[in-house]
Amino acid sequence: MAQENYVEGNDDFYYEVEDSETKLMKETPYEILEDDQKKKLGKNNEANMTLYNALPRKEYERVFICKPAKEVWHTLIIPHQGNLQVMNCKIHLLTQEYEKLSISNEETIDSGFTRFNAIVTSLKSLDPDYSSKNHVRKFLRALPLKWRANVTAIKEAKDLDTLPLD
Repeated sequence: MAQENYVEGNDDFYYEVEDSETKLMKETPYEILEDDQKKKLGKNNEANMTLYNALPRKEYERVFICKPAKEVWHTLIIPHQGNLQVMNCKIHLLTQEYEKLSISNEETIDSGFTRFNAIVTSLKSLDPDYSSKNHVRKFLRALPLKWRANVTAIKEAKDLDTLPLD
């Protein structure tokens, strides 16, 4: 399969394709590209602009020299998501936070729920197989003693297995 790259020239866009005979990359001016190549180039440029616009300046400076959007994406993955070892460490730390979660008497339920939801959301993003069936029970257990009467009423009135977290 031929390798394809998208290159921004001085005033024009080029499409690089590996020459089957010489095995070298050759540039083709936009005007003589085939329709499917123009579409691919357009999609790549659209993806790049979306990524560039979403990035803070520091991150943009890291990736602005990347031409294919796929290269931009892969350049961003390691620092933000990390390799497998980093991901496993993050999952372990978030799991510990989840297990030891408690909401103090001074904290509002909203702020406690926001903290809890951030942990759960992060776990789900790092581990797609993460189960969410006991989150309601966990959150109810984390509430301070002054909320015990409400917790008991919720447990008696609702089926906690089908009750959504929100």
